[in-house]
Amino acid sequence: MHKPYVVSADVQLLVREWARRRGFASPGNDLMNELRNDFDIFMRGIFPAFELVPEGEIADGLTALVARAGLSPLSLDRVYFSSASRLDITRYVDAGGRDRGLGHRPGTPPLFQQFKRIAESGIREAALVDDVIFTGELLERIIHCLSRVGVRVPIVCAGIGIEEGVRRINRTKREVRCVRIYEDVVDEICERDFYPGVPFAGRSLAGDGGFGVPYLLPFGNPGKWASIPREWEMRFSEFCIEQTIRLFAEIERRSNRIVACSDLDRAVVGLPRDSTRFIDALRFQ
Repeated sequence: MHKPYVVSADVQLLVREWARRRGFASPGNDLMNELRNDFDIFMRGIFPAFELVPEGEIADGLTALVARAGLSPLSLDRVYFSSASRLDITRYVDAGGRDRGLGHRPGTPPLFQQFKRIAESGIREAALVDDVIFTGELLERIIHCLSRVGVRVPIVCAGIGIEEGVRRINRTKREVRCVRIYEDVVDEICERDFYPGVPFAGRSLAGDGGFGVPYLLPFGNPGKWASIPREWEMRFSEFCIEQTIRLFAEIERRSNRIVACSDLDRAVVGLPRDSTRFIDALRFQ
């Protein structure tokens, strides 16, 4: 039996919102279905038990779980479940791809201010909401920090839970409710991390968090960050860049104008931020 390699779909949700704000037309369902079908075929060549979890399943499932919890939601997720109370946290790397820890997302207050704001909101008990529970270490730290500002978290709701992380949170006497639970996986990755230029794609570049570092060559480290076997790293990266070009070319066709690098919410490390056509910049990688 092969362990599953799980990807949580989110690109369509993110691109639709970005296009609305930036005055572009969203890609149609037909293209997204084609991209995901091709991605499924490619990934099964590496991981026979590959699974792409639909964004609708995660979003609808989280909404139902939070409703049943009956507590004020506090979200760590900006894609599947939005709430008035949230924490904006991202993982930073340096220009060499080395881990530089966690911090606040670009454009949001420092973490201590975010925790202070939650404490001052009057919330004393909350359901913590996240897209994925993997090891559970980050959630455990966040729950501890919330307790220090007087906020109790009896329930954690997640889109996808991995047993290791779920058990870790359960040991803290919290109830964990997930849309899907996996006993064990090769890895669990957000779809956006394989699409440069999509909002929130990749890790954040330390020193300039406006730049994203996708989980692809030549930008990031697909082996270390996404468990892609070394012999597949180059082919996988080339495939994902071509997928991204197809996505943005369709946006351009529907919008009747180019997407410039400066139009992106999430600039791509190593690429310009100016009026250069984004897909032209990608083609030279």
